[in-house]
Amino acid sequence: MSNNYLENIYYLGPNGSNAHNAMLKFLELSKINVENKTAKKSIKSALEVLENNTSSICVLPIENSIEGIVRETIGNFLNLNDEKIQIQGEITLPIKHMLLSSTQNKSTIRKIYSHPQALAQCSKYLYEKFPDAELKEVSSTSYAAQKVSQENDETIAAIANETCAELFNLNILETDINDEPDNKTRFYILGRNIENNENTGKTAIILSTKNHPGALCSVLQILSNHNINLTYLDSRPSKKKLGEYLFFMELDGLKKEKRVQEALDELMTHVDFIRILGSFKIYN
Repeated sequence: MSNNYLENIYYLGPNGSNAHNAMLKFLELSKINVENKTAKKSIKSALEVLENNTSSICVLPIENSIEGIVRETIGNFLNLNDEKIQIQGEITLPIKHMLLSSTQNKSTIRKIYSHPQALAQCSKYLYEKFPDAELKEVSSTSYAAQKVSQENDETIAAIANETCAELFNLNILETDINDEPDNKTRFYILGRNIENNENTGKTAIILSTKNHPGALCSVLQILSNHNINLTYLDSRPSKKKLGEYLFFMELDGLKKEKRVQEALDELMTHVDFIRILGSFKIYN
């Protein structure tokens, strides 16, 4: 793959979604030229197309500052058969939710559509302003806006962004309705072989510890001994045995750095399983 050309880039759509905006920002910052930009209806479908498209990447949400990790992304990523598909980069976007509708009168709203995380991120606002409204979960904020636009019903609204209001010709009834003003979402760029010439970045791994007291503490001590900052830690069931877990970690530093490589080598002798998920650039 050329470092400045890709055949395809996929993202969680439709157009106007936060993933769509993250994709555009990534292309701007990376200066990569892409032949085809394609929205996918689900995180799973966006990842599955990568296995048969070697000159392709996808942009998917991984963590929101309020709601935490997007388990659908990490779960489907780990289920891919091709371990050459790795995390190639990270980009973070501020999230500004707005209430959109075909009407200009908030008092007529009886039903509100949005992605589950967007609804959760605006739960206080919804409770105070629309306590009796029916909240309907859909696959993305942009699909919610698209649905409201197509139905042209003055009793329904969507929680989405300004791009969606422009794309689907909807009125912005209220802006900045997030419960927390500092709302951000991190996105992974997933694919193969995007060259990283930077000297700084992150490395993501997943591992399972040996079954004895203090096993996870030993892992964390190894990282500390090599002066490596652990920037993210999450556990997920191994799906093999009740009470058995895998630990997903992000480390400050690239695997080409001596201290990171030495830490990874030492970890291999202290855990039952370890897999490097990517060593990647931060594009912000």
